[in-house]
Amino acid sequence: MSVPKDTAERFRVIADGFTEQTRNNDWDARTPCEEWTARDIVGHLISWFGPALEDVGVAVDVTEDKNSDPAGAWEQFAAIVQATLEDEVKAEALVTRGPIPGQSLETNAKGFFIPDVFMHTWDLARSQGRDVELDEEFAERNLGGLQSLGEQLQARGGFGPPRETPADASSTIRLMAYVGRDPNFGL
Repeated sequence: MSVPKDTAERFRVIADGFTEQTRNNDWDARTPCEEWTARDIVGHLISWFGPALEDVGVAVDVTEDKNSDPAGAWEQFAAIVQATLEDEVKAEALVTRGPIPGQSLETNAKGFFIPDVFMHTWDLARSQGRDVELDEEFAERNLGGLQSLGEQLQARGGFGPPRETPADASSTIRLMAYVGRDPNFGL
């Protein structure tokens, strides 16, 4: 997988990778995210980015229930996000909710939502006992960005303390261990 620079295309590639991991799942399976099931990952992604979409006038009409049909709910939500990012007016509209209120939906998607979907792809795969390697270059960029936050990353409460990795660990494993995931979870 190569991750494009264009935000809408980047989302398409990352979302496709996540969607692949929604097939044939045990939605009650534990994940590397403490206290979350596989179902909770989908619910998290929809719940936290949905308000930003609403801020730019997009109705988040997901008819599939994220609890009873997480895969269907994700596919509908991803289509809504994709269409919004492809709409230049909506993509550039400012949001009042989300990680960077007062900035564009595209900035929020590029800086936070897309990397979140990217990392949760690994979480979802591991919840099912599958090993997945994420795009090496994008994993390295995300790792560098997260490392630049220093102790602020864990202080915000969303990530556990970094875990040790072997010297020859892949970019995926180093990224996920840095945000507190057990590199051996699910295998």
